[in-house]
Amino acid sequence: MIMVPAVLATSLAWTLVSVLSLSQAALYDQSECCSCTDLKPRVKVGGPNPQKMPSPFLIRVAQDNYSPRVPVEVEITARPPHAYRAFVIGAYKYPYTQGAMPVGELKLMSGDENQVREDCKNVDGSAGIYSNALTNDDVMPKRNMKFKWTANRSYGHVEFRATFVVDDQTYWVSEKSEILADALSGDPAISRSQFTAPISVDQCGESKGCYREPAGCIEPHCTYILTWNSDDSNYITFELGGLADTAADRYVAVALSDDTYMGDDTVFVCAHNSATDRTGLYVHYNKDDPTRSFKIPKNNKSVKDDCDSSVYSKVQWEEGSYQNGRLRCRFHIQRDLSESCEHLKDIRGGPDHLIFFRGFASKGQVERHGLGVNEFPHASEDEVDFASPGDHSGRASYPLAKAHGCLMIIAWVFFASVALIMSKYYTTMWPNKRSYNQRYWFIVHFNCMALMFIFSIIGIILIFIEAGGYTKAPHLPLKAHPILGIIILICILIIPIMAVLRPADDNKCRPVYNWFYWVFWTIAYVLSIPQIFIGMEFGKVGVPWWATWILVIWVIFHIAVELTLEIHQCCTHKKNKERRRKWEQMKREYPKQTHPEPEPAGRRFKRFLLCLHVCFTALVVLIMVIIIAVS
Repeated sequence: MIMVPAVLATSLAWTLVSVLSLSQAALYDQSECCSCTDLKPRVKVGGPNPQKMPSPFLIRVAQDNYSPRVPVEVEITARPPHAYRAFVIGAYKYPYTQGAMPVGELKLMSGDENQVREDCKNVDGSAGIYSNALTNDDVMPKRNMKFKWTANRSYGHVEFRATFVVDDQTYWVSEKSEILADALSGDPAISRSQFTAPISVDQCGESKGCYREPAGCIEPHCTYILTWNSDDSNYITFELGGLADTAADRYVAVALSDDTYMGDDTVFVCAHNSATDRTGLYVHYNKDDPTRSFKIPKNNKSVKDDCDSSVYSKVQWEEGSYQNGRLRCRFHIQRDLSESCEHLKDIRGGPDHLIFFRGFASKGQVERHGLGVNEFPHASEDEVDFASPGDHSGRASYPLAKAHGCLMIIAWVFFASVALIMSKYYTTMWPNKRSYNQRYWFIVHFNCMALMFIFSIIGIILIFIEAGGYTKAPHLPLKAHPILGIIILICILIIPIMAVLRPADDNKCRPVYNWFYWVFWTIAYVLSIPQIFIGMEFGKVGVPWWATWILVIWVIFHIAVELTLEIHQCCTHKKNKERRRKWEQMKREYPKQTHPEPEPAGRRFKRFLLCLHVCFTALVVLIMVIIIAVS
């Protein structure tokens, strides 16, 4: 029975999806620079990320407010000895939202010899009146450029934003000017939030405690950083920082937890609010359900319980900023938080695990983080003591999740694929050899299926223990993982039951049995391919992105082996059919003699392919298990 189209087509489709999902890095074309709608470089595969250090380029606006049809001078400059080769600049309604179109007419001032061109030109209010952004039309080094911006009408407050490209590895995205107030709107002018000084790591482990990821990083290059000063017995000073993606309304948070799992934790959130252009501290807590976080409001009483804004009276002072994709908050807070809210824990030494996470925030209300490799909460490997200084690093691992991944790789990449190959292409091999009165192919197929079943059941039990039962992921494709897992579980529970009830070869029900067995086995195996790729995206397992390519290579190899065996089977079909016909004729003519079954044509080639498939698959499985275990 042929199931090549279903298995191979589905496997190939999911392989292509997985390959495409790997391509997330960006590279720009200097001659074109950037998109004026999101201010990001036009992407190619394999490029760098925006710079984390403060930009050496400034956007200066000559005045504090504007009126329609009155030109405003705008200048972009570089601190010596820096220069930019490509750029895009435009005026946008404040607060800026990604995807917004520029407003007002922007022109290069006369006398400037740099080459520019218009971008995102759009009708502004009425026909013949346009708004636009400007971008470079050459890649010569630039240090100072002057523009004239004219508002066609009243827009409310506006701000200028620009992206600067230095070279193939260095660029800054969405740099901001001061806010230009609308003189006709009557709304008060808004000043930018103050820049918060970088977090110093010089005294880590000496006069203050630190947790850094990666270990030993300086703050502009830390994915997450938390420092604490424990000199005061009643108050403690925290410095919390982390990387975001330069878009508006982002947060970085740290939870003080008794273990490495979310639940019953006190959470400090450093969030940027684009509506006010302020970065501030928000206090949250979560209960038994780790997917829900409760924000304690700053200005009114919570409707959830008795935790209200009095919690913030415990904060003696705070400051925060969001610059160059880095969120940073510094705050001095009283240790006895439970006096204001019973759900908060006192900061009296701990010890506690630190759980960092980040994502989108709306007015300080955090949205649930993702579960992908770069989205899953980062839990500290060891507990930290807030009563004493220390220099900590290291990420907690989840051995049950890793064991689940290893068992599923072994079960479905090795045992299931070997069982499939044996049952589809090797039933005619070794026709005259038996072990325990069973053909060799059946023994291999049966044992591989049994081991696949055992490993899968153990793996499913482990992940249910790890997750505390059936859980849902917030977004696709991770959201599909538990659903596909349940479908596969049902199929592999039905398959052994059918194996026990298998009728004899000459039974009239055998064709029906074969069809049902094929259906459940095909569903399980076809779904296992995308299931494995999706599972590798979970941050709890921590598989590096490049490991997916190893599995992609194996899928391509497996498809090639199946296609080769399918072609070989078609090419030898007539010859094997003729051998079989002669053997059956001899049995009829000489019934009292023993006639061994004929060996199939091309058996040496099939043995070679089987050996190659088993060895290569075993090598891939070994490599993947090692990667999952040590990552």
